[in-house]
Amino acid sequence: MDLREYLEAQNREIERHKWIESEKAGRDLGLDAVIDWITRYAHQFSEYHHGKRKS
Repeated sequence: MDLREYLEAQNREIERHKWIESEKAGRDLGLDAVIDWITRYAHQFSEYHHGKRKS
């Protein structure tokens, strides 16, 4: 997976999280949902994809 593919996959996950959390809240959470994803999931996402590269 090259950098572009990595960033596209990350963006899809962020947008998915933003949509789910906004639906739960009943409003568009926008940047707050993005920051939430970063603080909660960015490290795991990076570790997962970094591990896939080594395999």
